[in-house]
Amino acid sequence: MKMSEWMVMVFFLINFCINCTDDVGNKRKMETDSEEKEVIEEKMSFREQIDALKQMSPILPIEGSFVSQNDNHLPNAPREYRHGFHEGLDFYNGFCGAKIENGTPVVAISDGEIIRADTNYIEIEPEKREKLLKETHSIGFTPDSTLDVLRGRQVWIDHGCGIVTRYCHLSLIPSGLKGRIRKGEIVGFVGGSGTKSKIPHLHFEVRIDKYYLGKNKNVDEIRKLIKEIFER
Repeated sequence: MKMSEWMVMVFFLINFCINCTDDVGNKRKMETDSEEKEVIEEKMSFREQIDALKQMSPILPIEGSFVSQNDNHLPNAPREYRHGFHEGLDFYNGFCGAKIENGTPVVAISDGEIIRADTNYIEIEPEKREKLLKETHSIGFTPDSTLDVLRGRQVWIDHGCGIVTRYCHLSLIPSGLKGRIRKGEIVGFVGGSGTKSKIPHLHFEVRIDKYYLGKNKNVDEIRKLIKEIFER
């Protein structure tokens, strides 16, 4: 082999090794950046997540409404019929300053991503509902799977920072609801799905990571937190 051919081959090998090293380095950097991002997200404190929610300037899910003064409509209120506790805010007609009936529009409290929309919901049979409730009394609490059934037709929105909102007992969800949604856009309509009485109302939850907003807090702390988040 001629000297010139050797030189070309050596040059090619050197460049190949450099490129391989760069690719490995870039891959490791991407993995490191991803890991650092996950660590940052994991390290967000409850206070930081509340501040993030406040920065979204959220609105209440029913136009013209305010939070009920009835403590039974707040998180942690006892729910003896299922041996558990309430995990959200209830919006009933006559308690929230707005007319709430079957078909009242329910809106997104802030921008986010639709992660659940029960457009093909089928109402639970009364016998099955009663069976689930009997089971809650035999075990002494309400399993998440049973809670999910009792919430009826639902829409969930992921707002980022570990914050998810749930809109429950809906009578109807707009066809094709998916993807990004903006604050104030309709996610569904008030109903009584999943309930025994079928009295129209909205059950609304704010979830911070895996916990509902207000968990392990007393009524005064819950009201203070809600006022901080939703009142301007």
